[in-house]
Amino acid sequence: MKIHRHKLTTSGLLAILAGATSALAQEQKISCTAVPAAVRTAFEKAFPKAKIRHCSREVEKGKTVYEIASVEGETRRDVSFHADGTVIVVEETIAFGSVPEPVRRVVNDRYPGGEIMRAEKIIRDGTVLYEFGIKHGGKHMEIVLDPGGNEVKP
Repeated sequence: MKIHRHKLTTSGLLAILAGATSALAQEQKISCTAVPAAVRTAFEKAFPKAKIRHCSREVEKGKTVYEIASVEGETRRDVSFHADGTVIVVEETIAFGSVPEPVRRVVNDRYPGGEIMRAEKIIRDGTVLYEFGIKHGGKHMEIVLDPGGNEVKP
């Protein structure tokens, strides 16, 4: 199976996971100095070695959400926060080989010979999910799995 790494499509992923399709139109890039101090502090404490690439703000379910996009080595990470610094979701690129064996097995069985265009680990409310963008049979598709390899519908 071929593996490709691509830039995270964070706003699209948040819209899918949150069911908020309007979030795409509301996201605004902002200066990272405009991010609340509590958000910046929480990010720096959780990811002290990460280099911040950019910041954004959007309204999700009526609340302002701040996102910090970063890179740490080979890992691209997007973290969304409430204004008080509470983490909402962490999305990070991962190597396909680092996902749990049941997840790898499901992907390989369902998409033999497919190309993994994107592999991400998503942590929301303590729940870990794995999302893959796969090119198989000339089609692009996405699949979200829990650590046991069970498909999760966005």
